[in-house]
Amino acid sequence: MSLFRVSLVFLIMSLAAACGFQPLYGSATRNADVQEKLAQMYIEPMPGRTGQILRNELLDLANPGGIPREPVYRLKITTETRAEGLAIQSDDTKTRFNLTLTSKFFLVNIAEQEVLYTGSTQNIASYNVVQSEFANLSAAKNAEKRAALVAAEQINQQLSVYFSGR
Repeated sequence: MSLFRVSLVFLIMSLAAACGFQPLYGSATRNADVQEKLAQMYIEPMPGRTGQILRNELLDLANPGGIPREPVYRLKITTETRAEGLAIQSDDTKTRFNLTLTSKFFLVNIAEQEVLYTGSTQNIASYNVVQSEFANLSAAKNAEKRAALVAAEQINQQLSVYFSGR
């Protein structure tokens, strides 16, 4: 390797080290307690299959060890699902839908009963409509599941950023 390439690699590594970047979940950073704070959160059950998928994914992301025995925080999430037809044929049939999942969440300190953080997500998942009713039902359920999984990741990220600043 030439001296120029070695110098260039060293320069890039030096600049990256000096930028102030800190991993959100790293164990050797000041943000190391983010995962611990997420694990102290009780996530309230939500109605419907979409709510169940969203809650289960959040439980896996925030606290893989299970529900905390003495939670410090409570997370309440409300969801709203709306399907909108996009591709409308000349005979007024719809062949494509956009499913929009809107979720609003509130992080509450259990001891003081005060809302610490509120946020929301909006996710769109599309699916096609065909002649088979079973295929249409399956596609709609799959779109709901995909939207719920993405919403769970976004909620987890927002809460992680919130906890990293505290």
